[in-house]
Amino acid sequence: MAPAPKMYLPPAGQERRGFLKKGILGGVVLALGGGTALFLRPGKEVALPPEGLLALSPREYSVVLSLASRMVPTSDGFPTVEAMRVGFNADRILTKVDDTALKEMKQLLNLFENALPNLLFGMRLAPFTQMPAAEQDAVIAEWLKSRLEIRRTGYSALRGLVLAAYFVKSETWAAVGYPGPPKFHDPNAPVWKGNGEPRPPSPGIWSEP
Repeated sequence: MAPAPKMYLPPAGQERRGFLKKGILGGVVLALGGGTALFLRPGKEVALPPEGLLALSPREYSVVLSLASRMVPTSDGFPTVEAMRVGFNADRILTKVDDTALKEMKQLLNLFENALPNLLFGMRLAPFTQMPAAEQDAVIAEWLKSRLEIRRTGYSALRGLVLAAYFVKSETWAAVGYPGPPKFHDPNAPVWKGNGEPRPPSPGIWSEP
């Protein structure tokens, strides 16, 4: 089995239409991710990577870690989120996306964390990172099954980021039975000597007629 598909990354320097703004409603929901007194409720503080953050704020980094703790497999054979440095990997992945995608991903992370949307959609007053694991699972399930397209799309985007940041490390491949990318160079393959003669045609080798 191959690892989880990587998050879509548009070509460097190429902007694209926001993938979350589905009409007026999408913009309104995203706007809930910032501002308001409930937004100011402190989330969970976590140790930041020694290399620093390039794309995420400390608050957004904490949300990524909380999401990863609920979304990444925990069965035997799977390395831990901490060991694979999922938060750090996610931050570096987001340095490669265009400005529109980065802005919307940050809005999504703040929307997940903000206590106001959590109150409106699920009658919960706590920021996502401060919720018990069972409540975090409930919030994630609500996003997955929501009638609002922006929440379902947002769930897919965040899950894609988290899994890309986890499975990008080769240490995770054995847990899903992935042998790694194919090796195109065979050091034991015979080398054509030819004694000055041209190499004869063979599959995969182009030669002029």
